[in-house]
Amino acid sequence: MVKQLLSEESVRLRFPLFIFIIMLLTAGCTQEQSAENIVARVNNQTLTLKMVRENSNGVEQLTQDDIRQIANRWITNELLYQEAQQRGYDAAEHIQRKISEAKKQLCISELLENEVYSLAESSVRQNEITSYFQAHIVEFILREDLVKLSVIIFQSIESANQFRESALGDQGWNNSVSLFRQNPTTPVMSFRDSVYFTQSSLYPPELWKVANALGMFEVSFPVKTSVGFVVMRSLGQFKNGASSPLQYVESEIRTRLAMELRQQRYQQFIQTLRNKYTVQLMVAPQDSLAQHE
Repeated sequence: MVKQLLSEESVRLRFPLFIFIIMLLTAGCTQEQSAENIVARVNNQTLTLKMVRENSNGVEQLTQDDIRQIANRWITNELLYQEAQQRGYDAAEHIQRKISEAKKQLCISELLENEVYSLAESSVRQNEITSYFQAHIVEFILREDLVKLSVIIFQSIESANQFRESALGDQGWNNSVSLFRQNPTTPVMSFRDSVYFTQSSLYPPELWKVANALGMFEVSFPVKTSVGFVVMRSLGQFKNGASSPLQYVESEIRTRLAMELRQQRYQQFIQTLRNKYTVQLMVAPQDSLAQHE
């Protein structure tokens, strides 16, 4: 079974430096917080648990060690910032220009994301994906063998064998999956349906050998792996040099179409703004400048 190990993001990435720039742009007088919500304090500035969670880049479960490291990073930045304030750096004209530019870029990004880009992502239709695939099918030739599988993993060989026997019997694969997932006496560790795998993405190698030998809708014997006993059902094999199945490249096509729409919507949006606002360009075209040289 594919064993996707998601490496933990560093605390630095979870709490990026630009968050502190945002704080500079939006900070006013520090509001009083209840003592139990305060994570750290430097003079009259406080970091609350809510602030940590809001700026943790979507990480739902923060450990105490995560929070401690985030707080220490915040303290270091706050110490440096307060010292910079004392020395008058925050009043420097070039610093004010940088803050103003950072604020401008953040506002532009928010505007484009909400009014242009997100709309483009949701506008891609399934029939457009199919049409694009058919028109560019030569771009989607497989460069390695591909298998489509349903995969279920059990803790014990007994449960895996019972499942296979059920799947080959009157219940069939789909009903057996439902029955065994609901039965606490035959614990299912994982189930994935209609997933595409290449030799490099199906691990350990024994799984690829078994999967590659299965006929259409054939159910494998349980295969022992480090994560449990794996039973697979073949839903198709696609050889190197053949046309890729649409489902396998659908995400890539959706991304391509979304990028095209983003560009179109961006140009249309800019033109709308040019019509809405008064725009003057005081620089002559390049060819006009050349004539006066």
